[in-house]
Amino acid sequence: MSHQAVPCRLMPKRAQKETSYYPSESETGPESEVEDDEDYDAEDKASSSSKNELKINPAVDKIKKKIFPFMSLAAEIKNMIYEYALTSHDEIPLVFKMKGYRHTVVLGDDKTFMACCSLHEKFTCTRQVPSSLEVRPSLTPAIVVLNHETYAQAQPILYGSNEFALEDPKALLAFCITIGPKNCAMLQKVSLYHFGNTTARRALRYPAFAALANAVNLQNLSLVCCIRPGDALRTARDFFRDGHAWLEAVGAKEGRRDAAVDRIQIGSQNISRYGGYDTDDTTYEENLEKMRTTFRAELRRLLKA
Repeated sequence: MSHQAVPCRLMPKRAQKETSYYPSESETGPESEVEDDEDYDAEDKASSSSKNELKINPAVDKIKKKIFPFMSLAAEIKNMIYEYALTSHDEIPLVFKMKGYRHTVVLGDDKTFMACCSLHEKFTCTRQVPSSLEVRPSLTPAIVVLNHETYAQAQPILYGSNEFALEDPKALLAFCITIGPKNCAMLQKVSLYHFGNTTARRALRYPAFAALANAVNLQNLSLVCCIRPGDALRTARDFFRDGHAWLEAVGAKEGRRDAAVDRIQIGSQNISRYGGYDTDDTTYEENLEKMRTTFRAELRRLLKA
């Protein structure tokens, strides 16, 4: 069977009229062209303004008007606000805590500090806890992370205007690592309430003071703890063995090897072997001053100042 091809009829192309989108000047004239352009611009502006009006939410606009213009305040007023929000008249007690598998510190309480002093002290001595534990300091550190500008302005006030009371070397190490070297350099006052005389905590003394070596601007390091009660020489040697990194860092910055010695306040718990106090105030004051003088002299000898 043979296949016969069916002839296809080609349709003629449809004639299209030429479309002119812009009328010629001969038809309308230059004046009408200007009028058309003005009408087009007016319609365009009207349509764009109507779209913008639709996008604005009245509730959001009302909230924006209520936002306090904090960033437009004068620098002196902002510093006053930072001081009220970020400073405490008492010490800020910090204790070690494992949080989210991370070593960090949190605000401590009376129970935590007393447990630290009573369970981990090798020597029997007078227990002391920060006075601020009676009323915990209420700070507002969230203002620091408002933006980059507030971060730069508030950090020196937060770390430079407060006194931080650390539980032990483990808390001191976690604190220094958490805030970082830059913020550590802003510290002015630090207190240590336990020197870590147990075997487990003794190994953390050197790393803790090595991390504190970034605090070259520290003006007051209070050792409110028992180190070697009744022996000022051994107290100085024990502290130098673990804290020489901080001592040498401060000396290098100040250009004087013993610059950090006068910044150390040794606790009165180290006067006698049992941490007791004499009934005679004159004898107590004399023993305290003698112990501190011997402590500082031995540190200067070890620093070769």
